[in-house]
Amino acid sequence: MATLNRVFLIGNLTRDPELRYTPGGVAISSFTLAVSTPIGKDDAGNQKKDVLYIDVVAFGRQAEVIAEYLKKGRPVFVEGRLRYRTWEDASGNKRAKHEIILNSFQFLGPRKQEEVMEPVEVPTEEEDIPF
Repeated sequence: MATLNRVFLIGNLTRDPELRYTPGGVAISSFTLAVSTPIGKDDAGNQKKDVLYIDVVAFGRQAEVIAEYLKKGRPVFVEGRLRYRTWEDASGNKRAKHEIILNSFQFLGPRKQEEVMEPVEVPTEEEDIPF
């Protein structure tokens, strides 16, 4: 029997990504996406949305790129697989959650003005241009 575990999401980061490293040196980045779905209108005619907050985990070079370039509020497209994780917290309580293990991602939307690269000084015609 065939199975499929693939998730595609577009959302905005709710916080800056958190970057850490395993003892073996593998980068791990985690962040949360807010994904909203329109669900109709309220009595006043305003659009109602259902918002989901989904944890995403990236590994390796992707984790480092995400931590460097993505910031809170930035839109991003993610593709990955769903994982159910269980653990015991510091007080001994059993905890569990679903999260997305990232396979690929794509930056969306324009960059903020302060993120734009600094202008490069172009030589004038009077200056020698080395070729």
